[in-house]
Amino acid sequence: MHTLLGLSSILLVFLNGCIHLYMLRSLADWTLRRVMQLFVLFIPFFSLGVNALHPFLSHDCFTEIPSSWGELLEVALPSGMLAIVGGAFCWGMIRWLFMLRLVARRGFPASADLEKITTRLCKQLNLRQPRLLLCVYHGPLAFTCGIFRPTILLSSWMMEQLDQQELEGVLAHELKHVARKDYLVVLLATILRDAFFYIPTSWIVYRQIQREKEIICDDLAVEATHRPLALASALAKVWVHATDTTNSVSIGGAQLLAEAHPTIHNRIQRLMSRRNPATPAPSTQSAPAMTFRASIATLLLLLAVQGANFILVLVLVGCVPHSLLENLL
Repeated sequence: MHTLLGLSSILLVFLNGCIHLYMLRSLADWTLRRVMQLFVLFIPFFSLGVNALHPFLSHDCFTEIPSSWGELLEVALPSGMLAIVGGAFCWGMIRWLFMLRLVARRGFPASADLEKITTRLCKQLNLRQPRLLLCVYHGPLAFTCGIFRPTILLSSWMMEQLDQQELEGVLAHELKHVARKDYLVVLLATILRDAFFYIPTSWIVYRQIQREKEIICDDLAVEATHRPLALASALAKVWVHATDTTNSVSIGGAQLLAEAHPTIHNRIQRLMSRRNPATPAPSTQSAPAMTFRASIATLLLLLAVQGANFILVLVLVGCVPHSLLENLL
């Protein structure tokens, strides 16, 4: 019965995530969407807490189960979930440390001209200048990593194949990742996705975060450079190279400017169809408050349904809730 309680709480968390995904369909503001997506990734922690409390709250209701099996069932599910969460955190840190080590070993300082372009863009964007490194790699590579001091890494291929305007568009794109702290959000989202891999909404939201962060940084880069075709041209060159080679563009699990994925084609089309260089997503002053109230309402609904689920299962196994409360008090 402990397993039934645990699985039912996970199912309720999944349904709550589906409600938030439905709410995301009508939410246009990029910042609010990110807050909602991270909220969905954190929701499974409630199932972890419920599964941890079940053995303590329902211990008297499973006296008919042999003690050895009862004790095993009491600790198996919550312990397994905690082990997965801990493993996901450790694996995420290992990947992050490996990526930092790889960047430190293969990266070298950028040229003075490239530093000047970066300095000018940082002043224009009112952004503290991150560290800019290059690496010898015969393929398209551009990503941002780090925690306290973000680092942008570009491959030698980017320097050889892109002209100055295209390179400026790529740098503006990466600087916007720095401004939005995307490298931290992706690290957190990856850990939460791995920690709750058994919940489908975690994978759906993770893919949304990955896709949308590139789209919004494309828009913000165009607002800074006012040259959407330059960034589209850079992405087109990356796309051509990615489709002509069998080697995927990856380094230490980093989030890259572009990969051999159909979404890059959509990004190119989106950039080429832009008429106004600045097209911010629509938003209203009441949207944040409405989104916050809706999230709190669904969270309270989840807690209420979890409580009802707990009581229902106790009733089904013949444990009267008020007697349980008397024992607890």
